[in-house]
Amino acid sequence: MTKREFLDLLDRYGADPSHWPAPLRLAADRALATDSALRALLATEQALEAALADLPGVEASPDLRRAVMEIPLDHPRGVTAPSLASTLLAGWRRWTAGMATVTAAGLIGFVLGYGQLVPLPMASAGEQVATDDLVSMLGDTPYLDAGDAENAE
Repeated sequence: MTKREFLDLLDRYGADPSHWPAPLRLAADRALATDSALRALLATEQALEAALADLPGVEASPDLRRAVMEIPLDHPRGVTAPSLASTLLAGWRRWTAGMATVTAAGLIGFVLGYGQLVPLPMASAGEQVATDDLVSMLGDTPYLDAGDAENAE
């Protein structure tokens, strides 16, 4: 564990190692065993927390509360209005996403609809179709063959 990670633990969870997450506490214990600077830092933080715990609680005065609440008013953040280019680009993105969706739906509809136009040969309700007959029926094309040409004459 680095010194920066150890300081982060102190800032987040305080100087009491029992409040630290278990995996981080184990890493911190290993680091404390090898680094005397980290031990001194932990002892200083523990002394500071003990000193602060002994102080009485104090309410903030109305003047202090008002001064804190006026900080954002005295130092407002600059918020810029969106530019025309960013507005158009945002609209363009929505438009292209919508058009892509519509195009995909239309293409899928066309493919499925076109598949319905090609008639497949089917047996009537009472007929039993043998496997060889079924293969020959599926192999037929909707185009006219020689037999159909003779019947058409």
